This record gives sequence, structure tokens and C-alpha cells, in this order.
Amino acid sequence: MYDPSKALTLDLAVVGGGPAGLAVAQRVSEAGLSVVSIDPSPNLVWPNNYGVWVDEFEAMDLLDCLDATWPGAVVYVDERNTKLLGRPYARVNRRSLKSKMMRKCVENGVRFHRAKVVKVIHEEEKSFLICDDGITIEAAVVLDATGFSRCLVQYDKPYNPGYQVAYGILAEVEEHPFDLDKMLFMDWRDSHLKGNGELQERNRRIPTFLYAMPFSSTRIFLEETSLVARPGLAMGDIQERMEARLKHLGIK
Repeated sequence: MYDPSKALTLDLAVVGGGPAGLAVAQRVSEAGLSVVSIDPSPNLVWPNNYGVWVDEFEAMDLLDCLDATWPGAVVYVDERNTKLLGRPYARVNRRSLKSKMMRKCVENGVRFHRAKVVKVIHEEEKSFLICDDGITIEAAVVLDATGFSRCLVQYDKPYNPGYQVAYGILAEVEEHPFDLDKMLFMDWRDSHLKGNGELQERNRRIPTFLYAMPFSSTRIFLEETSLVARPGLAMGDIQERMEARLKHLGIK
């Protein structure tokens, strides 16, 4: 853990303990630099469902952090065009991944501080991170890994980001039409919207796709996704589109 009584200036302060933040903390500490990871809930299980290309996790020695694998993936561009991807895909075991990354960080000497950073003051040679527990941490470099909010980044012009929004469920179903040997990477087909002019128009302006991981003939992860939009698509809109798609596919 971080010891404020030593008043060290660390090489790097990583704000945020998600996959990106821990990955950076691990790699930088492996290079022999001093690192502190600051997060209000460092032991929290990551809530998102993560999918990866197997070869990428193999290159990072993380194959033991996968809990389901498919030999390939498929993309439905539209009703007539399909792309088969002969590249193994997998679902990440979030607990295993976080546990392994945390263990590597500890072995490398990464310090951890349980708090929320509320402000950063930058000076010529170092920065001061003000935490909500009254502790101030000094570091030569600060990395904001807080996610889409980027709460510590200051902009010199109006910031208008695009947002990816998704609604996903892990479901037990009566049946589904998907090949168990293929992960459904993207299904852009919109035939499920025929007869609903309003939904068709919304999808024409901001399209969404289905992402699916079929674990068995009755157990499946389903997620309707808006890849990017400004402003982000409303969750209710995405849920409505997903319900229409699942009804069309006969998934109950």
C-alpha cells in the first residue's frame, strides 16, 4: 500500500484500477519505475463483459484468464453479405484477469491507494494528486485511466466526445439460431425492424448491431451496441431495438 508518511515523488501515478490502468501499472513497474495505482474500490469485480482475440492474450501470457473460446467469428454486414473471421475469439474471466494483474503489480512493487482523486495540480517537474481522504500524492507523470469520463483531463477547447453505448444480458433461453462454433462479432442486419417505421428511421440515423457469445444451445450472452454517437444513444432506445431483434430471431 502507499505510505503517505514517506512523501515520495513517484515516477507514475495511475488514476483508475480498470483493465487499462492495471495493465499500464504492471508494464511500467516491470521496467523498474515506481508506480502508484489510485482507485476508490481496488477490489471491486469489473462489471463489463470482455471479449478478446485469443492470439492477443496469448502474446501477453494471459491464456489462463479465458473461460470460453470459439474457433472463429462472424460478421453480418447486411442481409446479403456475411464475413467469416477465421481467428479464435474468447470471453475473458474477469476475476482471473484482475487477480493475475494485481498479483503482477504487487510483485513489481506497485503501491496501491484506496481513494478518489478529486484534483490534480501540475507543476514544472511533478504533479500533486489531491485525494478525497485528505492525502496528497506526488508523481512525475499522471495517467488518467478513469474511463470515458476522463475526469482529470483539462481541454483547451470544447470537448464533444462520441460515446459507445451497449445493453447486454447473460440469458438462459429456450433456443437460439447461432452456431456454437462461431462468436457473433457484429450483426448489422435490420430486417427485424421492418413494419416499425419509427425504429427503422432511428436505426438509419444511428445504427446498432448485435454481439453474441453462444455458450450452449440455451445459454448465451447478448448485447445490442451503438458503436459511437454524439450524444450517446439512450439506453431505452437500445433496449427497444434489442427486444425487436430477439423477437424476430425467436429467442425467448
